[in-house]
Amino acid sequence: MLKNLITKPLELNIDGKGIMFKSLDDFEFAMETRTLVPQERIIEAVNATPGELDLESNSIVVAIEKISELLNQSSEQGEVTQKLKAINSVVFSNDNNWRDIFFALKKDHSTESSKYKLIALSAYLQYLTNRQEMVQSIKARFEIIHGQHGTTEFKTGELDIDDNFDSTVLAKELGMKRMPTAEYVVIELNEGQEIALLLANYKCKLIFKNGIKFVDNENEEYPMIIGLNKIGRGRECNVRFTDTMQRISRLHLMLINHDNKKLELTDLSTYGTYYLQKSI
Repeated sequence: MLKNLITKPLELNIDGKGIMFKSLDDFEFAMETRTLVPQERIIEAVNATPGELDLESNSIVVAIEKISELLNQSSEQGEVTQKLKAINSVVFSNDNNWRDIFFALKKDHSTESSKYKLIALSAYLQYLTNRQEMVQSIKARFEIIHGQHGTTEFKTGELDIDDNFDSTVLAKELGMKRMPTAEYVVIELNEGQEIALLLANYKCKLIFKNGIKFVDNENEEYPMIIGLNKIGRGRECNVRFTDTMQRISRLHLMLINHDNKKLELTDLSTYGTYYLQKSI
């Protein structure tokens, strides 16, 4: 609480609107909400070619290096203002109004603003990391489908699975259909219905019970918000599986909830998503 007592409020002009942040805590919370990758950016990546994904990934790496270097060199608060001023604005994405935020922060040369700048830079670095994870997840899935690197290269780390495991066989036994990769499937869900899901080899489901809920393999229920929902192991997912569940991709399934009436499901995983709609 002490930092809020000694820090002056900050007003920034973002997207043509003046926004007042009364404390560092207020500002930090506002920046954290901007670390998620926008739905439009995910859809754009899903529709991109491998070459375009490579270019995007490389540009993100450059941006991460620049922001990390800036943070590491700004050991004192006064230093960040000068170093931020020297950074080209093109490093900052237009997503979530990041470019507007840093443009406004650059114009404030007060000592107090340095604290806000450090918070914004740390949050932006997290946004870049989340975006890079999203790109790599889509890229890995594309390469698996089209066999660009063969099977040997993928039998390490995140993609290391038991050679005897076959999701297709399990899905067939359960009467389930595989979702097309990177193409959304539209499903209407009514009260009293459920959608059985198989994420890799983990049995899950979607149910309509006082709103749409995702039920994971341990029968834990997660309400699906109106709009974009992300399911996987990544930090940006609102339904997050543990890192020990290596067959679940970092961004495994994207779900857009249209007013609890219609769902758009997009499989972005390495080992597939299968589904079966039925009444209960």
